[in-house]
Amino acid sequence: MTKEDVLQKAKDYCDEKGYNAETLTDDFKDKFADFFAKKNPDADINDENIIADLHFNLNTAFSAASKGITSKQQAYDAMVEEKDRQIEELNKQVSNANKKPKQNAQQTQPTISDEIQAKLDRLEQFEKEARIRDKAKEVLELAKKNVRKDLHKSLENYAADFAVTVDETSEEQAKKLTERFQAIFRDSIGSIKPLAPKQTTKQDNDYLAELPKVKV
Repeated sequence: MTKEDVLQKAKDYCDEKGYNAETLTDDFKDKFADFFAKKNPDADINDENIIADLHFNLNTAFSAASKGITSKQQAYDAMVEEKDRQIEELNKQVSNANKKPKQNAQQTQPTISDEIQAKLDRLEQFEKEARIRDKAKEVLELAKKNVRKDLHKSLENYAADFAVTVDETSEEQAKKLTERFQAIFRDSIGSIKPLAPKQTTKQDNDYLAELPKVKV
């Protein structure tokens, strides 16, 4: 693979996931592409495992770069408060206008300014993203119930690339997530189903039996 191949794949994936240029900059993508290409010089850029590795690295980088989300959340909260204040003021204007006697059939109706509309649009987008984040957490927690505990961290990493929607139920999406996780990693990790209590006890006993005996 070449650096250009990796760079294009990285840009396409960032666009798909909505990783904006402020979080993962073009300079980062360029350096990442150079590093990834040198790391896998003979690999096929379209190989499923290579794509999964590329996505995993980008997800990890985005997560690290997004630690400043708290300050952004505060900014959004301030925007919501300002939006509520402006909406309340707008409602008062509408109410007062309706109370005035009509002078003609062409009475002018109050309109929302472009600035307020832009803020409303941003708020709607933020609320949509928040619903998706909450849905993703719920789907992941449901999926964990059908996955061995020692694989939960791997499942979390894999789930970062799972496209959650608010329209489909969490149960249906959790089932799809576990099925895909099993299908991809079956050859390397075997069954992902949680171990029964007896199996867990047997594994613990087998482990203890292998420990060297120490004379006291």
